Amino acid sequence: MKKTCCCTGHRPKGFPFKYGIDKQKHDRYLKTLEEKIKLAITEYGITNFISGMALGVDLDFAETVLKLRNDFHITLECAIPCPNQTLNWNDLDIFRYGSILKQADAVNFVSERYSSECMLKRNRYMVDKCELVIAVFNGIKKGGTWYTVNYAKKESKDIVLIDLCKGE
Repeated sequence: MKKTCCCTGHRPKGFPFKYGIDKQKHDRYLKTLEEKIKLAITEYGITNFISGMALGVDLDFAETVLKLRNDFHITLECAIPCPNQTLNWNDLDIFRYGSILKQADAVNFVSERYSSECMLKRNRYMVDKCELVIAVFNGIKKGGTWYTVNYAKKESKDIVLIDLCKGE
C-alpha cells in the first residue's frame, strides 16, 4: 500500500525573508525542504506526494518531488482548489505551474469553481489522504498554513515542521 505525504506552507509574501531575492536564505529553505522530503521517503516510507499548487511552498514542494522522482520512484499528485487558481498570476508563475502539471502523475480539482472555502477544502483533502504532513511555517498563528497544521493535528497525522524563522 502506498503511503502519502502532503505539504502546507506560505505564499512568497508569508516568508520572513524576501522570497527568491535573499538567495542565501532561499537556498537554505529549499535545501531543508528537499531534506524533509527525503526523510519522508526513507524514514516514513512515503511514495506518493500531494501538492496544493499554490505559489510559494506548494510549487517548490512539487518541483522538489519531481527532481527526486526518478531516484526514489515516487509520484506527485497536484490537488488544485479550483480551475481558475492561476487567474491573477504572472506569466512566469503560470508557466512554472503548467510545467509541473504536465509532469505530475495525477491532477485533481477539489472544487468545480472558486469559493471562499475552496482553498481550505483543498487543504483538508490533502491531509485526509496522507499519513504525513510537511509544514513550512513562519510562526504566525493565522491563515491557511496554521489552519492546515491544526487540522492535521486534529486528524492525528504525523507532522514534520520546517520553521522559517529558525531556518530549519
